[in-house]
Amino acid sequence: MDTVLKELKKYWPYFASTDIAKAFHTELEKFETWLREVGTKLLATRARQAAERGNPVARDYPERYVAGLVKRGQTRILVNMFAAYLVHKGLATQYWLIRNKYVAGGESIATWLRLLRQI
Repeated sequence: MDTVLKELKKYWPYFASTDIAKAFHTELEKFETWLREVGTKLLATRARQAAERGNPVARDYPERYVAGLVKRGQTRILVNMFAAYLVHKGLATQYWLIRNKYVAGGESIATWLRLLRQI
């Protein structure tokens, strides 16, 4: 999972310039720590779920599946994980984040929150 964290770090500067990161800039350092501790577990859980649904890459090569997820999602994956982090910590609600256009929709946040409950 170290390679996945390195990949996420590549997109950190772009993530830090997003509206949600600017609005909650005091939480960025905590989120970065949380990402190292909990984020890798979340991504592993996501790969496990995909494997259970029949994804052969997730089943046979979970780290490659997660790396592909990060490469496809790029900054969006950090934004959505940060939004789920904020909701999970009670700093914002999904509705508030969507209404104020910090995230595009609630389904991706709900996915990460569902995964958080499974950890």
